[in-house]
Amino acid sequence: MLRVLPALLLVAALVAACGTSKTQPLAQSAPGARVSVTADWGSTAIAQGRGNPGTVIDATRGVAKVTTSYGGRYVTGIAGDKGDGTRDWIFWINGIEAPAGGADTKVAAGDRIWWDLHRWNGRVNVPAVVADWPMPLTRGIGGTTKGVSADPPLSTALRTAGVDVAQPAATTGPRAIVGGSAELMDRDPRWGQAVADPNASGLTAWIDIKGYVRVWNAALGRAQGVPRAVAVIVATTDGYAASDPPVIVVAGITQSAALAAAQALVQRPELVRNATAVCLDAAGNVVCRGGSGRTP
Repeated sequence: MLRVLPALLLVAALVAACGTSKTQPLAQSAPGARVSVTADWGSTAIAQGRGNPGTVIDATRGVAKVTTSYGGRYVTGIAGDKGDGTRDWIFWINGIEAPAGGADTKVAAGDRIWWDLHRWNGRVNVPAVVADWPMPLTRGIGGTTKGVSADPPLSTALRTAGVDVAQPAATTGPRAIVGGSAELMDRDPRWGQAVADPNASGLTAWIDIKGYVRVWNAALGRAQGVPRAVAVIVATTDGYAASDPPVIVVAGITQSAALAAAQALVQRPELVRNATAVCLDAAGNVVCRGGSGRTP
């Protein structure tokens, strides 16, 4: 999400202060915005539930206590867990990095908010995540995603979710691409550019130009190889900004590995829940999570 230095936030607070009134929790079956709160790139669950539509902060207060500073515009803590400058609270809406702070960003019923407390060194911006698949291709910030294209089997899953989707995936616009990473780099120039500069594109898992699976480990401050992995499921955007069209990528070291990973995503979307990206082994097990590195 947008990161602003506290001094700048103080100036913003003087211009327009945000209220701090709490909302009443919604029943789990009630319509509202779904809220997930985790730590360390999704590896530790903290809270989840539904909050009232309104600002992101108001919705979050429906599931956990939120503390703020700078006139209510800067979130300092959720459910008692506080940022300390090395780990900060970051959020995405429907799989897209928020364009503004939680006091200035509105959500509606059906939206999904993911808050995570993590070290963001090396990955200052992660413009899109796979945590709420099939979002953001079904719904982005502000409503339904239009002009979606996708490769099978993800195209079938998106149609089932009610998306008017073209097949195969185009090379621009909102899309889901599936294939061997080398083939995808030839077919979709944006994927090749993202792999060439994973920091700029916000990738937290990828297959490098030599065909090796890599994952960003924020605690180590560097990428790790993932020898057991054969595929990655990751997201970015066309121009690496949250306002650009989202791109979901299922890339394998081979075409067959990519297809198997895509089928696993269709059948078990929980594989990517609360994850920026994941790596899968040949059996379809998660062997890395973007930001937290290799799994045991």
